[in-house]
Amino acid sequence: DTHQNVETYLRGRFIELNGAISAFSEEMKMMHIWNNVTVIQSSDFGRTLNPNGNDGTDHAWGGNYMMMGGSVKGGKILGQYPDDLTDDGPLSLDRGRMIPTTPWESVFRGIGLWLGIEDSRMDEVCPNLRNFNSSYIVDYDEIYDEILVPAMPSLVPSSQPSSKPSASTIPSSS
Repeated sequence: DTHQNVETYLRGRFIELNGAISAFSEEMKMMHIWNNVTVIQSSDFGRTLNPNGNDGTDHAWGGNYMMMGGSVKGGKILGQYPDDLTDDGPLSLDRGRMIPTTPWESVFRGIGLWLGIEDSRMDEVCPNLRNFNSSYIVDYDEIYDEILVPAMPSLVPSSQPSSKPSASTIPSSS
């Protein structure tokens, strides 16, 4: 948690995270399955933009996600980025607590569609999705270069990515 000394703490965590993500993505690429992988980083709460008295941050509302994977369109911000980050901004409460503009469900809907879940069944996966009109939802084609049906996990990794699962790749329950 970053309630104190946020800059020192985060510097070390970013180095650690970068190494872990690099090693993971390189392994997925060597296995030729990187296009069938989506990694998402999120937090169950946002952080304040302004520091507290201990050079740290406190719990807040607005936050961000980082997504990566072979089919993910990277290098951009999706959703509405606040025009005004000051305490006087329309999305600011106080001390840098921002009101979110993009619901979690928007990102998870895109991942669900990428995984092959039909849009008509999305309320089962994201039950709060119905609380947001379409202006708050990011289309999956803004998230992904292509929509694949990812290969089903197998006990032994395949050297070739699959666009559709087959009966031979589904482990038996016996």
